[in-house]
Parts: sequence; C-alpha cells; structure tokens
Amino acid sequence: MKILHTADVHIREINDARWEALGEIVNIGNREQVDVLTICGDLFDNSEIGQKLRPKIREVFTAANYPILIIPGNHDIEAYPDGAFLGEKVTVLRDLLQPLIIDGVAFWGFPFTYLDEEAALAKLHQAADKVNTDMPNILLFHGELLDKTGGWGIYGEEGRQRYLPVKLSYFTSLPWQHVLAGHLHSNYDSHEFAPGRYFVYPGSPVSITRKELGIRHLNLFQLEGMPEKYPLDSAYYEKFLIHLDPFQSLNPLLPLKERIEKIPPRATLLLEVAGYYNGAALQMTETMLHEKIMKLADERVEITALEFRDIREIVEDDLFKSFAACLDKKGFPAAERREILEIALQGMMER
Repeated sequence: MKILHTADVHIREINDARWEALGEIVNIGNREQVDVLTICGDLFDNSEIGQKLRPKIREVFTAANYPILIIPGNHDIEAYPDGAFLGEKVTVLRDLLQPLIIDGVAFWGFPFTYLDEEAALAKLHQAADKVNTDMPNILLFHGELLDKTGGWGIYGEEGRQRYLPVKLSYFTSLPWQHVLAGHLHSNYDSHEFAPGRYFVYPGSPVSITRKELGIRHLNLFQLEGMPEKYPLDSAYYEKFLIHLDPFQSLNPLLPLKERIEKIPPRATLLLEVAGYYNGAALQMTETMLHEKIMKLADERVEITALEFRDIREIVEDDLFKSFAACLDKKGFPAAERREILEIALQGMMER
C-alpha cells in the first residue's frame, strides 16, 4: 500500500496559496498512484471556516482517485459535525476506538482532544486493546511530541500550553507500525521509535508563519518501507541576512541582487540587513543605502529588519586609524587583528 501523508494546511479561503497547495497534494496523489491520502489535523484554520468552505472542499477532493482520511486538529476540532459531507472519497476519523479498514490495513484516528499526557497514554492503551495485530495498523494523530526540542515556535503560532502530549517511548509497546502526525509546522520530521516503525510529522505544506522556512514536504511511503520526504511546489519562506562589515569596501548589496535573481517562483525572501558600515568607503549614506535596498526589493522580498548604522565618523577618525596602523606594525594574524579592531570599535561607539 502506498500512502501520502500531510497535515496543517490551515485553509482560510479559496484560491490562495494554501488552497493551491491542497489541490497540488491531491494531484500528487493521483500522479503517484497512492492508495490513501491522510490529512492529520488542521485542514482548516478554524472550525467556522471549515463549515463555510466545506462545499468548496468537496470540489477539490472529487479529483482524487483514492480514499482520503481526515482527523480534526486543535484548530478545526468543530469543523466536522456528524453527517457533514466532504466528498464520496472522504472519511473523517473522529473516534480513536473506531478504525477504518482499507485493503486489509487498519487506520486509527486520534484527533486532537484536550487531554493531558497521562490521559493521552491511557486512551492509546484503551485503543491498543482493540487492535487486531494480524493486520497492519496505522495511527493518525494530531498533537505534540514531547521529545521534540526547538520551543513553541515549531508548532506555529500556538499558545504556550500542552497540545495532546505524547512521547516516542509510548509507542514502542503499542501496536501501530506508523504514527502519521500533525501539529508540527516547522519542517518534515521523522523518528524511528522501534525497528521499522516510525513517527512522522510532514510539516505544514505551505509556510503558515515566517518560522516555517525552506521548501515544504509531504510524507510519501510504502507500507513496509521507510518514510520519504516528497518535495512540494508550494509557497514558502527563505531567510536572507546581509551583515554589514565596516572593514569591507565592496558593495554589500551585490549578494542581495544575485539572490533575488535566483528566487524560486514560490519563495518569499525574508530580508534582514544589520550591522555597521563605513559610509565614506562605500560613498553611501544611510538614506542612500535604504533607497538602494528598497529599489532592489520586489514582491518576492519581505523586509523583516533594517538595523544598520553608518560609523564613518569612527572608522575615519584619526585616533582609530592610528590604532589600526599600530596593529599592522605588530604583525597580528588577520583574524586576531580583526577581533581587536572590533573590540576597539565597540569601545569607541559606547564612549
């Protein structure tokens, strides 16, 4: 069996980048001839939007040549009332104790619910008692993996609270071969919690916030194989930092110009310009530098920070020049000389 796995699309409206990503996911499923698509929570950005866009979502899912399994996430927990119809091929798994069997494989859905760690583990064991181990079993899960590090930001713009927390060690004694998870936005993340058994977050299929950097991915795998990252042609952010150097006489914006020329069509560059520079050497005031940055930037560039300062009054100061000349006579290695000059600069800026 070939399975395509995604989560955290966070649909808000039709025909935007998130909507387009969902359509592309359905198309990939057709091209790759998958047997099942799983959407592991937060298909919609909130439950109200889910109710509103349900008729339009049917149109997208109608193009699929395979079953689609969805579990509610913490954002769209109320988007799937009993009797709601998302399409003939779509099943919403609302009850962990009621699996769906497709071609001899049991799919179990653990949608988001407000349980603490102890209660979540108890619920998993309750479901495990009902598992038929004579067939493959896959768990769809939307919640937080406590083994992950990186802070709250890896989950998007969630509040600082626990979201159905679990640990990898829980699953070593439980009967599911694959845990297909949702809730982690930042990137694709796969863990082998036992030989040949995996817990996978695919990451959001589009950059939901500016914290989701780089090309987005899906999880595409054969039932008896390893999870595989599948690159997705969707909107994403890349970060680009220009760190200005007061000892550099080359145009600091040349790297930006070159990078902008190479931005992929779906990428948005998050630009930060920071540091100090010698405006006399570059023949460029702060106003001129700002104008050049704004002229280079286009709709594919989002300026996140402009924290630069022209320190020509220090670098061109006779005292500083005399100090630099003395260092040159001492014959310090280049790296050490530079470090000493930077310390001197800081001291002169703070005086």
